[in-house]
Amino acid sequence: MADAASFSPLWGEWYIKELIGHGSFGAVYKAEKTEYGNTYVSAVKHLSIPPANMTKTSLAAEGIATDEHSWQMYCDTLRDQIIREINFCYTLRGNTNIVAYEDHCIIPKTDSIGYDIFIRMELLTPLTQYMTEHPLTEQNVIELGIAICDALELLNRHHMIHRDIKPANIFVNNMGTYKLGDFGESKVLSGQSAGMTVRGTYSYMSPEISKGASADITADIYSLGLVMYRLLNGNRAPFLPLNVPTVDVAAVEQSNIRRFSGEPLPPPAFCRNTALTAIIQRACAFYPQERWHTPQEMKQALTNLSNGMAAYSLPIPPHAADPSMRGGYPYRTMTPSVMPQSMTPPPVGKKNKLPLVIGGIIGAVVLVGVIVTIVLVSRANRSDKTDTPPADSTAVSEPGTVVSQPSTVMSEPSTVLSQPAASSVEGISLRTFLASASGQALQRTMQEQAQQQLDQSPVPMTFSMYAEGEDTLVYEYRYEAVVSLNETQKAAVRKAMNENLPTVQAEMRTFMSTYGIRPYTTLYRYKSTTGEVLIELPVTL
Repeated sequence: MADAASFSPLWGEWYIKELIGHGSFGAVYKAEKTEYGNTYVSAVKHLSIPPANMTKTSLAAEGIATDEHSWQMYCDTLRDQIIREINFCYTLRGNTNIVAYEDHCIIPKTDSIGYDIFIRMELLTPLTQYMTEHPLTEQNVIELGIAICDALELLNRHHMIHRDIKPANIFVNNMGTYKLGDFGESKVLSGQSAGMTVRGTYSYMSPEISKGASADITADIYSLGLVMYRLLNGNRAPFLPLNVPTVDVAAVEQSNIRRFSGEPLPPPAFCRNTALTAIIQRACAFYPQERWHTPQEMKQALTNLSNGMAAYSLPIPPHAADPSMRGGYPYRTMTPSVMPQSMTPPPVGKKNKLPLVIGGIIGAVVLVGVIVTIVLVSRANRSDKTDTPPADSTAVSEPGTVVSQPSTVMSEPSTVLSQPAASSVEGISLRTFLASASGQALQRTMQEQAQQQLDQSPVPMTFSMYAEGEDTLVYEYRYEAVVSLNETQKAAVRKAMNENLPTVQAEMRTFMSTYGIRPYTTLYRYKSTTGEVLIELPVTL
């Protein structure tokens, strides 16, 4: 590779001043320009095509480039790939948590086939250097995780993955903001080396990428989780000893083998926050479907933790119905290696052990007893035809899979009605919460508790809960042997609900404050055995 300083001044005004760092495929320099007595600085990455480790002989042996023409075509292909990566970096400009692209230039070599490529970026401090001067706290690690999740959100919107999340690619500006860098230029070159089919850094690589399987954004989530893990584990990878000053190559290799075999990671040694440990362990789950599904989901968990709202459980999400998974691995059940007692979901049936918000909302199921009583009392006054489903009635989907159609039997406006909450109010939407791990765990627990109570009722009923729109929580009850309710019965149900209204609204407020949810509507929906909506009772704050 030619001396980068020999190309000064780049862009007619930037001078290479000193080497910042280098790798197998390029180097990064500090560059300066002076204008009207002011000095400006930037980082300049220098990439050489072909890299020093690529020779005509080696590529000819691989059958990749066998003559001058194919050698030129090969170099042009690499150049075009890097240009595409540069163009992608150009589209990412303006994101607070991504290293800012500023300019680039491509200079054909004069003494051989190939190109010298220079990319100018904002000058930042590498995380590895920053940590030597600013020891990180747990809160700093949370902030780093939130910042990199922000960067990954943008990548995910562009249907891209980074594939090389590691401390060396994380930077800090003079305001303490964490930024993600290296969006592919070096990976283009590393992928062209003979025998290099897996891109990324082995010590932070996800299991699926290590085996060359397909991957999505959860691979980056895994690598981010490992970065955070190591920051809270004395900068040691999982399974490495902490009580020795150095570890040998064999120990590192064994550590990776255990990690890639699916062995659950022990908790990071120096993390005192069990909720943070749970967030990291979920990010580092062996199977992609057991990780945070999106950067937004992981970011929300970290944000809630940072804001002091993470007193809820953070379990592995419910297993996918399809036993196959993205990345080509056979499915198996995994349990977090550490789940403190305070974070374990309560045993079914022990209602007094549930968090207040669950206990309160499930308390509303007591209303079902009133409804069941109404139904039982009224059955004597109805004909057998209304007690038995018609012969041509169709089956209704199982609880949780029903998407109710617009009601054809809407009740009159009840006294519990009020204006729906505005969606612009601060907080996450109910739908977003229910899609998260804690929301899914809450749904499972509530359905188990409610169904356990309903199983003891004299009238068979099933229960399910789900979001309808962004800010409506539906509690759906379905009668298994009731076709309709008369107006007297509906009035009795509304009366019972109004009596329970203060309790329900108090628990809604607790729910909102506990989980950071914006105001929402609770809709009690009762269906007949045929799936027809018999009555709907909305409750808002």
